[in-house]
Amino acid sequence: MGPPPVVTGISPKEGPPGTRVTIRGEFLGTSATDLIGLKICGCDCLLSAEWKSKNKIVARSGPCKGRGDIIVTTRSGGEGTSTVQFRGYHESIGPVKESAVWVEEAAPPSLPWGRRPMSPTTYTPPDPLGLSTEGDDCKFPEEELHEMFPDGSGKLSDDNFQPGWYLLEHHSNTSYEDLKAGMVFLQRKVESQKEGQLSFLKANTGAVMDQLDRLVLLKNMYEEDQRKNGKEPLPSLQAAIEESITLADSLFSEILSRKDNADKTREALSLLTRHKFLFQLPASIDRNIRKKEYDLVVNDYTRVKNLFGNTDVKLFQKILAEIDKKIEDLKEKLYTRMKTMPINVQEQTKYIRLLISLNWEGDAAWVAITSRKEYLMTLLNKVKDHFKQKEEQESNEKGKRKQKESESCGGWSLVRGQWAAAAAGALAAQLHALWPLARRYFAGELAGEPSNTQRQLELKDMIIAAVELFSEHMRACLLAPGGGKLVPTDTLRVRLVANLRHLREAYDSLLKLDLPSQPLSIVEKVIFDYRVHGMTVFLQRAHKRVKGLADKETWKIEEFTDYGAITNLPHLLETYVTEAFAAIHKCVASSGRRESPLLAEGGEPAGILQEHTKAILLEYVGVLRGLALQHEDPEFNNSNLSEALEQRLEESPGAGRSWQHCLLLADANAHYTRRHTLPSLAAAASNYGFPKQTEALQATKDALLALETTIADTYLEHKGDPLVGTIEPSMHMGRHRTDGDAVIDDARPYVYEIINNLIAVHAEVDSVCGAASVRHVRDICETVCEELARLAASAPPPAPRAAFQARLEYTLLQQACAEHLTRKAENCLMEALAGIPPLESEEEKRRMDAIVEDFKKRMALQLASLNCHMETV
Repeated sequence: MGPPPVVTGISPKEGPPGTRVTIRGEFLGTSATDLIGLKICGCDCLLSAEWKSKNKIVARSGPCKGRGDIIVTTRSGGEGTSTVQFRGYHESIGPVKESAVWVEEAAPPSLPWGRRPMSPTTYTPPDPLGLSTEGDDCKFPEEELHEMFPDGSGKLSDDNFQPGWYLLEHHSNTSYEDLKAGMVFLQRKVESQKEGQLSFLKANTGAVMDQLDRLVLLKNMYEEDQRKNGKEPLPSLQAAIEESITLADSLFSEILSRKDNADKTREALSLLTRHKFLFQLPASIDRNIRKKEYDLVVNDYTRVKNLFGNTDVKLFQKILAEIDKKIEDLKEKLYTRMKTMPINVQEQTKYIRLLISLNWEGDAAWVAITSRKEYLMTLLNKVKDHFKQKEEQESNEKGKRKQKESESCGGWSLVRGQWAAAAAGALAAQLHALWPLARRYFAGELAGEPSNTQRQLELKDMIIAAVELFSEHMRACLLAPGGGKLVPTDTLRVRLVANLRHLREAYDSLLKLDLPSQPLSIVEKVIFDYRVHGMTVFLQRAHKRVKGLADKETWKIEEFTDYGAITNLPHLLETYVTEAFAAIHKCVASSGRRESPLLAEGGEPAGILQEHTKAILLEYVGVLRGLALQHEDPEFNNSNLSEALEQRLEESPGAGRSWQHCLLLADANAHYTRRHTLPSLAAAASNYGFPKQTEALQATKDALLALETTIADTYLEHKGDPLVGTIEPSMHMGRHRTDGDAVIDDARPYVYEIINNLIAVHAEVDSVCGAASVRHVRDICETVCEELARLAASAPPPAPRAAFQARLEYTLLQQACAEHLTRKAENCLMEALAGIPPLESEEEKRRMDAIVEDFKKRMALQLASLNCHMETV
C-alpha cells in the first residue's frame, strides 16, 4: 500500500462549471488505471480527468458552487487530502453562451396581462439598474456574502432574492449618485410596464393589422375549397389513388416482378459478398487441413464463432453446424496424432495447443505426457526383446561360435553392448521430451494445473517407473555372469568402457533435466554396481588365469635370481594381477559426474577387491603346492640309497626333470614370490590408488611360508632319510673291527660318504635355490647329527682305541659341516662327544690335530664346495 495522494496546487483557483483545472501534488497515482476517484468541491469529475503523471492531473470542474477541496483517490494509496481549495460560481447564460453543464436560464419576466415573451430564450437584462457591471476583479467575496445573508441569494429570479447581496456583488464600488440614477431608471421601467393593453396596441399596430389580413385571407381560401371539393374530399381522393395504383400495377406488373427478382438476386449476391468468409469457410477448412495448416483453421474457426456464434439465421446456423462437424473431426485427428508415437515434442506441443484452442474436452497435455511414458516403457521392452532374440539367433548359429564372445564375455558381449547403447539412447531421448513437456504443463503454459499435487506425484511415479525399468534391463544385460573361454583383456576393456559410457550418457542426460534425486540415485546405483561388476570380472578373469598356471608350467628355468632359479610362474602371476589392476584403474576406478568413489576406504568394493586379490594369490599358492607335491618318483627305491643320493638332477635336452628338482623349483618360486612378487603387487596397487591389500598379502605370505616349510620337510624326508639310513650300515661295513696294533690315521669311509652325500645335496639344492639352499643342507645336517648322537648313545662304552677313532670321526664331521650346523646339531655332536672318553695323552691330541689338518688339506676342495653360498636368507 502506497502513500495517500496529496493535492498541493491548482490552476485556476476558481471558475464556472466546465473550467479546465490543472491539479498538482504528490502520489497522484502510478498510472491512469490507478486513478479511481476525483472530486472537486464535492462533484465527481473522474469522467473528465486526464492522468498525466504521478504529480499532475487535468480535469474539468462540475456544477459546483462555492469553495471546496480537491480529493484524489487511487488504488495504491486510497483517498487523499488537499491543502488548497477551488471556488465554483454560476454565470447567467444566454442562447449563444456555451456551457459545459446544464444551468437554468434566467426566468422570463411576467407581462402585465399574463403573456410571456415569444422567444423562450429571452432573459432579463444583465443589470436592472441600467448601470455598467464590474469586472471579475471587483467582485465582493462570496464567503462574506454567505455570512451576511445566510438564507439569501443574489439572483433576481430566486425566491430568496436579497437586494443587498445583489448590490454588494455587482455594485460594491458604484457611487451613491449612480445608484440613485439606477433607482430612477428602474422606477421608470416598472411604470412603463403598468400602462396596459392600449399602450401595447399602439406600439404594435402594424403587426396587429397584418395578422387580421392574414386571417381574412385564410377564411376566403377555406370557403373556396369547400365549394370545389365538398365538405369531405378525402374519400374521392382515396378512390382516385387506388384506381391509379390498380392501373399502374396492370401496366408495370411484369416489369415489377422482374424488378423483384433482380432485387432478390441482388440481395442474395450482396449477402454472399458480405458473408463470403462464412460461406467459403467449410471448403477453406478442408483445404487447410490437407495442407496441415492447422493454425489457419483455428483462427478462422475462432473468427466465425465470434461473428456468427449467436446468429438466429437458419442458413447461417446450417453452415455453422457443418463447420462444427469438420472441427470435431479435426479434433479427433489431432488427438490421434498427438498420441501416436514416435513424434517429436515440438509437433506434439503444437497439437496440444491446437486442441486447447479448439476447446477440446479433456486435458490434452496430460494425455500427451502419459502417452510418452507408455511409449518409453514399451520402447525399452522392445529393445530388450529385440536384442534377446538377436542373441539367441547368434547362439544357435554353430558356425559363428568361434567369433561369438557372448559365452566368454557374459554381459560384455557385442550384442549386449548394442543393447545397452540402444536402451540408454531411448531413455535419454524420451525423457528429454517428456520432462520439458511436463514442466511446461505444470507451469500453466499448456493449460495445466500448477497446484495439482496429485498430478505431480503421478508424474514423479512415471519417471521413477521408467528409470527403474531401464535399470532392471541394464542389470539383466550388463551384470550377467560370464563363463566359457577367456577373451583378450583389450576386448574386455573396450566393451566395458563402451557399456559404461552408455550408462553415463544416460545418467548425464538425466542430470541435465534437473530431475528429482530419486530417479537419479537409481541410475547411479546401476552405474556403481556395474563398476563393481567390472572390477569383479577382471579379478575373476585373473583368478581363472592363475588357476590355469598349472597347465602352463614346463619347469623350464627362466631366470636366476637372488632367491634361486625360478620358472615363469611368478612373472605370470605378477603379469595377470597387474593387468587386472591396470584394467580396473583404467576402466572403472575413476568416478564420473556425481558418482561415488569406487574404492573408498572401508567400502564394500574395497572389501571385494581385497577378497578377490586374496583368492587369486592363495590360488597361486595352491597351484605351487599342487605342482610341488603331486609329483613323486615311482622308481624311487630305498634299497639302493647310495645311487638315489648320487642321482644328478641336471636337465637333459628333451627330457623332463625329476620330481626332486621340481620340488626345489617350486620352493624357489615360492621364495621369490614372497620376497619379490608380493611387494611388487603391493606397489602396483599403491600406484593405481587402490587401498592397501594388507590382509591379502599377509595371508599369502603366511601361505607361502607354510608351503616353503612343507617343501623343506618333503625334501628332507625324501633326501635326508636315505642319507641318514646309510650311516649305520656304512659305519660297520668292512671295518667293524679294528686291528689292535694298527695306528689310526684317518676316519672310516662312512664319514667321507656322509660328506660326499652332503656335497651332492648341497650341489643339487644350490643349483636351484641358490642362497636359499642353506636351509635344506642345515636340515639334513641336523638329522645326520641326531643320527650320530643316537648311535653314540646306543653303542657300548668304547675301548681307548675305538674311542680315539670315534672322536676323530665326529671331529672331522664337525669340521666339515661347521657352516651348516644349527644349535640343535651342535648340541647333538656335543652329546655324542661327551659319551666318548677324552684323549689321555698329549701325543694323542697332537696326532688328532695332525690328522684333522691333513684332512683339511686333502678335502679342501670338497669342503669349499660344501660351504659356499652361506649368506643368511
